[in-house]
Parts: sequence; structure tokens; C-alpha cells
Amino acid sequence: MFIFYIKKNKFIIVIFTIISIVIATTQAFASFFYFNNNLKVANAPLKDRSQKIQKDNLIAENNKENKKAEIKPKFYLIIDDVGYDEFMLEQFIKLNLEINYAIIPFLPKSMSLYKKLKNNNKTVIIHFPMQSKHRNSIEKFHINIKDKKEEIHKKIEKTFKMYPDTKIMNNHMGSLITSNKDLMKIILTKLKEIDRYFFDSVTIAGSVPETIGKEIGVRVEKRDIFLDSKDTEESVLKELEKAKNIARKHGIVKVIGHIWSRNTLKVLKKEEPNLNQEFEFDNLLNLYEETIR
Repeated sequence: MFIFYIKKNKFIIVIFTIISIVIATTQAFASFFYFNNNLKVANAPLKDRSQKIQKDNLIAENNKENKKAEIKPKFYLIIDDVGYDEFMLEQFIKLNLEINYAIIPFLPKSMSLYKKLKNNNKTVIIHFPMQSKHRNSIEKFHINIKDKKEEIHKKIEKTFKMYPDTKIMNNHMGSLITSNKDLMKIILTKLKEIDRYFFDSVTIAGSVPETIGKEIGVRVEKRDIFLDSKDTEESVLKELEKAKNIARKHGIVKVIGHIWSRNTLKVLKKEEPNLNQEFEFDNLLNLYEETIR
């Protein structure tokens, strides 16, 4: 009976089956599109958040690069031997550069030139005469290899008392003293006691102030370049280029020139705009105080 019914209604069953398949397929597609749309809606905040993170990271990287570009290498320029030539000092003062002027104490013009520099808001350090190995003539007031500890201390105290706004001393000549460990320990210990600093002009290869400073806990900085050891315009330009490359590589350079060098003056005057554009000329005292902070 059932078999007869199937045979009789075969066409209806086929139609019903097709309709069922169509309905099932339609429901499946509908479910798929519904799930897909909901997934997109659900993922939209995650996508937005991911894009925001990527954007923020890109901005942070750009800011980092911009900050790097904004930070100029530090250029510490010291002009030694101030105390004799007032005319040359006036020419250097006219330069639009942050210069540290190293004045030889107790010369006839030292105090008037010191006051001139202070009145022009210039940084002054003490250019302390010290005995050389080469028997060079030297100023009467100097540190001698035969000086006792008390004599050295008195000379240092007297100098900083006479020029109270100075915080740093460097050596004028002095190869015999700066290569002597015992004398440099006496000098640096006294400077530490009165809250002053030493800058090594490095007038001899065996200079020991930096080594002694580390032993007794005193910060000592030292010169990288002499601009005018050979006093020609070509040589000064060459040494200045070396100084620039050191600053570019290490972010800092410490340079010494001399007040008597017209070639140093000429080169600095010529190079001044480019130097200020690329480098930050700074007060030498900041180098010591930044290290302390």
C-alpha cells in the first residue's frame, strides 16, 4: 500500500524534496551572511583599535626622529691665554658664539679684562700657569714642581678668591705638573674641597688628571682638539673640521683655541653661522653640573 502510494505520488514527493532543499540552502546562506555581517560589526572596533595603535606608533616614531633631529651636538669652545691682548679679546667678544674665556691670573691687565668679560656676560675660567717640562718661560705666579702641598693650596685659594665667579681651572702649559700623580692629587683634592673643577688642556701625552680624578672622586674633563697648534688658516680649518666630526659622532666636543691667533678668529668669524646652525655652543660649567645631576 505504501509502495503504491509512493509510486502514485512520486511527482509530488520530488517537488517537495526540491522545495525542501531550496529552503534549506536559503536558510544556510542567510545564516552565513548574518554571521559574516555580525563578525564584521564585532571586529570593527578591533580593526579601528589596531589602526589607531599603528597610527599612534607611527606618530611616536616620527616624534622620536624629530627630537633626534632637534638635539644638536654640544660644542665647548675655550679660548686660552686671556690677560695680555685687550684688542683681540674685544674681537672675540664680538663673535656670536658661546665661548669660555680662560684668563691667566694676576697679570697687569687680568682684572680689567675679567671685569670686561663679566660685564659682557661671558663665561670665565682660570688659566692657571704650571711648570712645563720644556723650560718655557712662565708667568711669575704659577705652580712649580718644587711647591709644597700648603703652597699649592694657598695659590689655588688666592686665585679663586680674586676671581670669585670662576668655577673651573685649566692648565696653562704645565706638562711637568699634569704628568705628576702626586701633585695632581694635591691640586684636585683642593679643588674638590672648595667645590671647583679641573679641565685638562692635555699638553702632554702622559697627562694624569683624569686618572687621578677617578681615584679620588673628582670629575675631570679634557680637551679633544687644539685649533691653532699650527697657526695658519688652513690648519685651523682642518682642526675645526676634526672637531665637527667628533661632535657629530659622539654628540660632544671640547676645543681649545688661543686669544692671540688671528687665524682662529678669522676662521670662527667665517664659520660662525654654520657652526651655530649645526652645533650648540655651551658654557663649560654645564658639562660638569649636568654630569652631577
